[in-house]
Amino acid sequence: MLQIDITPLASDALEDAMKLAQTKALNSYTFSDCMSYLNYAWSDIYNRMACIDSGYYSKTVRLTKKLTKLPPFVKSAVHVYAATQQRDYNRLEYRPSSQSDIASGRTFYISGTDLYCPDAERTTVWLEYVPQPPQIFFTYHNRDPKIYNNAYEAREGKSSILSTVTRSCNTIYNMQLLKAYYIENDERVYIDITDRDVLLENDKELSWVLVNRVDETVEEDITDQLTHESEYGEWKLVFISCEFPYIFVSYEHSVTGEHVSGFYTRDMEWTLYNPFEFQGLNSNVEYVRCSWNDKTGMGVVIQDYNDIIDDEDSRSNGYPRVKELGWTPDTKLIYPAPEVYRYLVARLADKLAALNESNVMGVQKELVESEYAFEAFLSKNKASMSRIINVNPASPGDYL
Repeated sequence: MLQIDITPLASDALEDAMKLAQTKALNSYTFSDCMSYLNYAWSDIYNRMACIDSGYYSKTVRLTKKLTKLPPFVKSAVHVYAATQQRDYNRLEYRPSSQSDIASGRTFYISGTDLYCPDAERTTVWLEYVPQPPQIFFTYHNRDPKIYNNAYEAREGKSSILSTVTRSCNTIYNMQLLKAYYIENDERVYIDITDRDVLLENDKELSWVLVNRVDETVEEDITDQLTHESEYGEWKLVFISCEFPYIFVSYEHSVTGEHVSGFYTRDMEWTLYNPFEFQGLNSNVEYVRCSWNDKTGMGVVIQDYNDIIDDEDSRSNGYPRVKELGWTPDTKLIYPAPEVYRYLVARLADKLAALNESNVMGVQKELVESEYAFEAFLSKNKASMSRIINVNPASPGDYL
């Protein structure tokens, strides 16, 4: 039997909510407004999930001092307990203390970001906490991107500029400069990393470094972070541009010709960029020009290799269409249960309907039904549910 994995995304939630609320079309709201509504609703649902079952997102750390300063990412404490190890040992639950017994054993006290546990230095004490909710992002204008016809084309390693949209690569990364080189005759040979043809046709093993702009003897090797592994063939880096604190990168596979794009953060953590994932397609886009703006959400121009121009009269026949859209990724909303996504859509629709001063009966009905489904089926443990049990056996009167 054919089974399809449906992956709801943050942009899907916004679109479904706007349709349910019978409000404006998607992308008619500003990016900052959509981000605010989306994350406010998600934060409320996240907090409720932590109350129903904290195990979905909770973390556990050991307390080693009597007074622990909780970092900002700790949203709320769930349990403080004593145990030899986190697993395979019984737990001795600690109770919250008051001002009069703050120094008593088997107690803890939380005030603001201070956690005081007098037993932490003489026994093994653990803190289970819920971190701050992860922020949700969506790609702005991914449903209706700005399209540049015959703007920029690249195929078979050859590039040509057809109009005003040009390929732009920046090598300055704050106080550092991005460079690439290969070794020949025991000497470094630097290449032009802004030229796509040079990157694609290069057959040498490149080393990537961030060189300090004040002292060139100080450099940071990021070759391993920029290397994309493949079981067959190799991922060739065809675009790289520094926009501090991000490094935008595009790869092309030597066998399949597929393109993968994304960006690295300041800590060199990789984030995949697939603006058209809502269509069920793979990430087959390549950057042309990159920037970022947290207010508007816009900033990148890409080549969409899943949208090929096939007009025989066009000189760009067989080339990917060039589009301008938002720079942020589209967050998957598949965890922890489908009821969470349904409830998020209903909460967003209720918010949008209220902003338009309208009372849509479908929104209110869906909000009640989705809230019931969320509350009833989010917890996996159904063994503790209350059930009606007949404790009185049948009597002669029942038979009469």
